[in-house]
Order: sequence, then structure tokens, then C-alpha cells
Amino acid sequence: MEKIFFFVVCVNGMVFPIFAPWGIVLNVVDCLYMNKNMIKNVVFDLGGVVVDWSPERLLATYAGDKELPIALFEKGFFQQYWSEFDRGTITQVEMVSAMGDFAGRTYAECWDFVEFIKHSLDNLPATCELIEELSGRGFRLFCLSNMSVEYYDYLKDRKVFSFFEGHIISALEHVIKPEAGIYQILFDRYHLLPGETLFIDDLIANIEAARALGIQTVHFTDRIAAVEKIRELTKQSPVF
Repeated sequence: MEKIFFFVVCVNGMVFPIFAPWGIVLNVVDCLYMNKNMIKNVVFDLGGVVVDWSPERLLATYAGDKELPIALFEKGFFQQYWSEFDRGTITQVEMVSAMGDFAGRTYAECWDFVEFIKHSLDNLPATCELIEELSGRGFRLFCLSNMSVEYYDYLKDRKVFSFFEGHIISALEHVIKPEAGIYQILFDRYHLLPGETLFIDDLIANIEAARALGIQTVHFTDRIAAVEKIRELTKQSPVF
């Protein structure tokens, strides 16, 4: 006569009493813990993932004096000032003024350059299609981006943003990636578990910070390969 075993399994704070033969017990436990680590939440960076952004593309398409962006990149303006723009500690007006002083250019030229960057942020069709697909399959979707208030206000009414349950924007939170605090805001505000969350970003520093917190990741470099990797990792629809 086959023995019947009794086990109590706790997953995500829920208690499951099990009366069953040993083989069935093992199958049930495997299913429960598989569900615990199932991807239920997908978090997208914006620039370079959802909208098109890269320094190389910027230099190739900017119609003004290309010596301006070249000098800004080479002399470290973006590392020194743009991070504070993304953090929300300075406005676009203040950042453009600093750019003019830094590069020895007029305020008007620098303003036009910053506006050019903003208006060059076209949607990446493959990512936007994927986001709509994942939303239709029941995944909880979020964006988490280093971005200024001005740039976010320009983008936020696009259709793709309607699929995000929450928007974590650095300038509104006054904390930027790869600082751990911005990921913790996401967890706390929307009650997410790191092991059930997939984070997509084009910068390795942000990916490494997410991994250190136990988040599953896709480094979005090769766009075609990255979209296929996300599809592979999310082929099982979530169970809540």
C-alpha cells in the first residue's frame, strides 16, 4: 500500500497543506516554487530600449555644428551635468545655461541642441510591439528610467506608456540608476518581488545593479536578439 505523506509548504506567505503520495508531493512542490520564480513583472528602461537613443545616432543626425556634441561628449559634460538633469536637481533652462558656459556656445544654440535630442527620441517599433503583446498576456509592466521631467513630459502621452502600470522616472524621484534606491522605490510602491521581475536596460552598470538586488535581467544591446531573449524568458504567461 502506497504511503500518504503530509507536508505544509509556504510560498510567498501562503500555506499549502499537502496530503499525497511522495511522487505527487514532489511534483506539487516543484510547481509551487516554479510559480514563485516565474516572471510576472517586466520593467523597461526608456532611452535605448523603448525610444531610440544613442550618442552615435545623435552625432550622425544632428544638423547643427557637430563640434558642439563632440566637445560635450569628449569633455565629460554629460557625465557631469546631465546626471543632475536626470536627477531633477536642475531644470532644462539651468542645464542649457551650464552647457553654454561649458562649451563656450550661445544659449540659443545649446537650447536647440537639447531640443533636438528630445525630438529625436522616436519609438522603437519592435519594443513597443513587444510591450503591447506582454500587456495582453497579463504581465505587469513598468518603466524605470533616468530621465528629466521635461523629456518625460514630452514622451508620456504616447500610446506605449498606457501599457505601463507604473512609471518610475528619476527626476520625479530624485534618485538615478544605478543607485539601489530607485529599484527599491519600484519594489515598495508596486509590491514587487525581485525574483519575479525582469528588468531590461541598455547600460551594463544598471543591469549589474539590478542583478545585485536579485532581479532577472536582459542587457539590451543587440535589439533583435534582446527582444527574442525577452520573449523566451516570458513564454510562460504569469499566474498570480
